[in-house]
Amino acid sequence: MNSSLLEKITVERSLIYILIVAVLIVFIFMFYLLISQLMKSVQVLAPNGGEEWEIGQTHQITWKARGIEKVGIVLFEGREASWIAKNVPAKPGKYDWKIYPGQEYGPGFWIAVFEYPWQKDNKIDYSNGTFAVVFSELFSCNDLSIEKEWLYLPSDFPNLRRVFITEDRFSGNLDGLEGADQKCQQEAEEQGFDGKWQAFLGGDSDEDLAVERLKRTPRKTDGVFIEAKPAATLIREATCHRLLGKNLDGFLEKFSDSLIINQEKLEEPFLEDMENLWLGRIDERSRKNCISIFSVLSSRYTALAEKYSFTATCQNWTKGDKLVAGYPVIGEEPGPSFPSCYTPEGKLTDAVALGGLSSALIEGTEGKIFISSQGKHCSTKQKLLCIEE
Repeated sequence: MNSSLLEKITVERSLIYILIVAVLIVFIFMFYLLISQLMKSVQVLAPNGGEEWEIGQTHQITWKARGIEKVGIVLFEGREASWIAKNVPAKPGKYDWKIYPGQEYGPGFWIAVFEYPWQKDNKIDYSNGTFAVVFSELFSCNDLSIEKEWLYLPSDFPNLRRVFITEDRFSGNLDGLEGADQKCQQEAEEQGFDGKWQAFLGGDSDEDLAVERLKRTPRKTDGVFIEAKPAATLIREATCHRLLGKNLDGFLEKFSDSLIINQEKLEEPFLEDMENLWLGRIDERSRKNCISIFSVLSSRYTALAEKYSFTATCQNWTKGDKLVAGYPVIGEEPGPSFPSCYTPEGKLTDAVALGGLSSALIEGTEGKIFISSQGKHCSTKQKLLCIEE
């Protein structure tokens, strides 16, 4: 009995020891996790306030990190944030940031470096003060041309014709062609562009095709077309601008190129806006009426009449509605008559949509391509393409 009791006590003691060891292991593990979390840290070293970093140059973002494997880096201007880098090894404590042309510039920028990927309670640190992004002072625009593999021209190059896309969006009610020109002029002045500006926008009549309207300007269709927004400043105080086309035809080719080609030729902000522009009738090849509204063309739940617009210019840019007034007809009383169209299959239908011709990015046989003749509802909010006269 004594031997049996002794064995029992020994077993119980062993279990107690095992339990104590297990509790200690759990405690040590939890303590380690707590200490590890408390010991994690990240601190931004540069930029940390007061720096001037030039567009076109490579600048080193530096930090100190402890207990962190990966970091993410974001750039702030006010409350707006944009990515600089993701999933960067934390240990080296540095990242080479190449500031490409097209980056917003001016004072008031700061960065944040944080434990990546972001989740609640991750470590993060911000620049102690703001820094400035400034133009690089170049002798020639050739540096940019070589780097970006596309031509940049100085602002004192002969016969340049600047182009920009409005920041504001508008429905098809532009107060006519004159109203569209006024909107371009107003925004040009707001952005600090001097000179006289006109919307590249075509109307109903053949005399008001976008190209014909341009021909009535002092330089007609002449000029070397460039982006109005400068990409860099030269030492002689001229600015560098992205070439859009050696002539008007070269510029308009961008609206039929593939996305891949245009990505090589255009700055990203300009490229992004190119698929949402009111253009109307550009030249004599543009359709004058009976355009289909692409967004509802394949819908089984949209009436056939609502898929076609009789005009291609939102009633000469005076309408911002989706459908013509008086539709749908309610009751049995005789209602208004609507213009009619033939579908590509030869079927006759009323045309009660209000639409205008627009640029768009569509799926082609070999990838995405730009077009300049997609029908969109006049209620759609889009931008305007503005050309210096």
